[in-house]
Amino acid sequence: MKNINWFTDEPSEVGLHFVAVKYGEGAGTFDFIEWDGNKWLTEYEGTVIAYTTLEGLIRDSNIEWPEETKKVELKKDPNVDADSLWEEM
Repeated sequence: MKNINWFTDEPSEVGLHFVAVKYGEGAGTFDFIEWDGNKWLTEYEGTVIAYTTLEGLIRDSNIEWPEETKKVELKKDPNVDADSLWEEM
């Protein structure tokens, strides 16, 4: 896993972010918190000191699907003309 690309300015996008919350010297946590465009929507006593987008979190992590994936093969029927399946409206 790569290091998370943390941002310390205010987010430009409204929505859910992965954040680092500091409670004081030597205490803090990570969480998912909503940004409404003006403030973090949290009841924490601590301060959000950094955030990353969910896309950034997924991109920077080595996340694999939790189930075994099956290969899907597309079979074409030679008797069906794909162009005849659509009608211009």
